Amino acid sequence: MSVGFGFSVGDFISALELVATVVDALREAGDASRRYRELIRQLDGLESVLLRVKRVELDESQHAEHVALQQAASQCQQTVNEFWQKIKKYQPMLGSTGSSRLKENWMKIRWAVCKKEDINAFKSDVAAHTESIQLLLTTIQMSRANLLERKNEQRSLSLAGRIQAAYFECMNKISAVFEATSAQMNVQVFQVVLNIQNLITHIPAQVERQQPVYLIDALGRHSPFHLEFIRSAEALTAVLQANFSKTGEARMKIGRGEFVIQNSITKRDINISDDWDKCFYPGQRVEMSVVFQRRWQAGSSCPGCGMVCYGSAEADVQW
Repeated sequence: MSVGFGFSVGDFISALELVATVVDALREAGDASRRYRELIRQLDGLESVLLRVKRVELDESQHAEHVALQQAASQCQQTVNEFWQKIKKYQPMLGSTGSSRLKENWMKIRWAVCKKEDINAFKSDVAAHTESIQLLLTTIQMSRANLLERKNEQRSLSLAGRIQAAYFECMNKISAVFEATSAQMNVQVFQVVLNIQNLITHIPAQVERQQPVYLIDALGRHSPFHLEFIRSAEALTAVLQANFSKTGEARMKIGRGEFVIQNSITKRDINISDDWDKCFYPGQRVEMSVVFQRRWQAGSSCPGCGMVCYGSAEADVQW
């Protein structure tokens, strides 16, 4: 923003020209010439500083600097105006450099307006105003540089914040998509497991080939058989007969159905004449016994090997 001083730059230049005219008229006055040249130089410096003030731009936050410039400009204007009021009435006769009238009125100007004390005081005031305004301009420039730096930092922080916010938003979206996909995948896997379980539960037990039925025959031998191969009571009987081919009586008893197969865990007899699919299952452990219809006294021997049994008549005996 520009700062107004109550008078135009043109008026100020006119005042400087007036001083220059007076100085030119007094060049023949000995040491006065050097004194006015120094004054003109100082006024030129003041003019340059004031022109810089006219062009300076302030931020809205630099209100204090604005007020300080206004006060300095007002004081400068007052000093220049006081000097202007002292010499402006002599401007018409000082307009023609070197005229006889100017020479005639020189003493009047010198003693009435431009006394040595007034010139020295004016020079001191001009120098003080110039230095004060220059110091203010330097301070304003430094303050503006710091302000711009802070604004740049704020922009950088704001940009970094927006980038970070965008990053977190992106990560949240990715996480949400991943969670949704993971949940959907879990549901699909769970559904597949249910389908497999449902399929397994509907497969007949004898179709499973993982484990055989573990049979211990009447002679204590392990004779496992697979349900996918043994599919009926007749097939099981034929296998048992083949296993007992060297024991004629046992083979004939098996052929007549005089044997019992019992669940090893529950000790319940398995009726192989029932529905075959319900008789056995893979991994089942069963035991086979041969049935003898003759009665023996307690402590009787085994009908096969003749070994004496001293146990209970109701208990199973393994020979």
